[in-house]
Amino acid sequence: MSQQYFRQVMARRRKLLFVAMHHSPHTARWIDIAADLGYDLHFFPLDSGDPHEKLRNVTLHLPVLSEQEPTAGARRRSGSMMGRAITFLRLIGTNPVCASRQLKRAFKRAILRGRSDQSSKAKQVHPRAGVIRQEFFVGRLLTTPSEAVRLGRADESDATTEGRYGPQVLAALIARLQPDLIHSMEFQHAAYLVLAARDIMPKRFPRWLATNWGSDIFYFGNFPDHARQIKRVCQAIDRYSCECHRDLALGRKFGYSGPDMPVLPNSGGMDIEHVRSLRDPVPPSKRKMIMVKGYDHFAGRAMISLALLERFSDQLREYTIVLYSVGARPRVRALELADAGILNIKIIDIASHDDILRHFGKARIYLGISISDAISTSVLEAMAMGAFPIQTNTSCCEEWFVNSMTGFAVPPDDFEEICDKFERALKDDALVDYAAIENFKVIESRLGRDTLKPKMAEFYRRAFA
Repeated sequence: MSQQYFRQVMARRRKLLFVAMHHSPHTARWIDIAADLGYDLHFFPLDSGDPHEKLRNVTLHLPVLSEQEPTAGARRRSGSMMGRAITFLRLIGTNPVCASRQLKRAFKRAILRGRSDQSSKAKQVHPRAGVIRQEFFVGRLLTTPSEAVRLGRADESDATTEGRYGPQVLAALIARLQPDLIHSMEFQHAAYLVLAARDIMPKRFPRWLATNWGSDIFYFGNFPDHARQIKRVCQAIDRYSCECHRDLALGRKFGYSGPDMPVLPNSGGMDIEHVRSLRDPVPPSKRKMIMVKGYDHFAGRAMISLALLERFSDQLREYTIVLYSVGARPRVRALELADAGILNIKIIDIASHDDILRHFGKARIYLGISISDAISTSVLEAMAMGAFPIQTNTSCCEEWFVNSMTGFAVPPDDFEEICDKFERALKDDALVDYAAIENFKVIESRLGRDTLKPKMAEFYRRAFA
């Protein structure tokens, strides 16, 4: 290798391909910091939903229906005829039925080519400042065209079709983009998808970093089908990351053999001064609001929270109970309690992240009951905004607050224990005021955006190393 070629390689920005939920605020906040680290960022979404409004400086690759024809400028960048031929021949060997279907579609596109059909053009997307405007192609199946669309509002008429965001589409993008690192964020959708793409192209697969979100391993690892898939992921990846020290050991248990990565919150950092501006200066002991996570799914147990609040209804006459992320059953029960005049309940359906933070900033207590979680971003938000956190100990909350001093970690299956801790937080003014001061110090020192940026730089340095 000549010194000139070596310098050219070193000067090239490394390509980092995210496979994640592009509409998640956690994803957006993570990439908001990663965008300043000097990498060439790309993104393959898991569905056709709109990207989060704060996603920036990343090329979002959106597949186009096979009947659509890409723009002329994009065709020139779609790769050489020889490369496409090699890809197609490889597909014949691995999936002849799929290859036959693609050949039929190719003939159909050739017939349609030349017709001035407005539907064949990529819909104009309003660019967002700072977005990388580089276009690539990837197909619905291995060689079908797609657009890399500049971030903005997604094409709402572009409905998801079977396989359109599947492993063959991702494999085609990987083959064409040649990323230096793939970062899947979350296991049950993102990592499983990357694993399936790797099965298609195992010999030329890039380095892969998989991040465990929430209950990905702690909960789903208890089910045989998921356990087998998690084990395959952990054995295949080059790097594994998580936001709990608890989950580091679980990753090893499932077969990860690479080096330990820094433990960082998956939700990214907080703008501390902005958070401070949203926080009500009234001390928690004077606040008359309770924030309640309304999840009612595989892990969430909001019905327990409502039962607890009903027990303390006489002591909550002056309080507003705010439910967010509300499931169907908790919604019905909450409305029943409100209509009966038992509790003053407000349900938040649609709100910006700042609005949620403002509510936390007016709350005395945050209550989150679940049988599984990682840190729980809501705990961090409560700590930042001064609400006293009560979270089940099936999360990693004790890695952030001091149990019985700056928060309560309670067992999900002991209702009386939860009630006891809630009553103390409701009555002990000194406890909640002290916790608010100490918890903000923790958030400022560990979750501030400026604090996380150098840690994330080291995180990716190790991932690429």
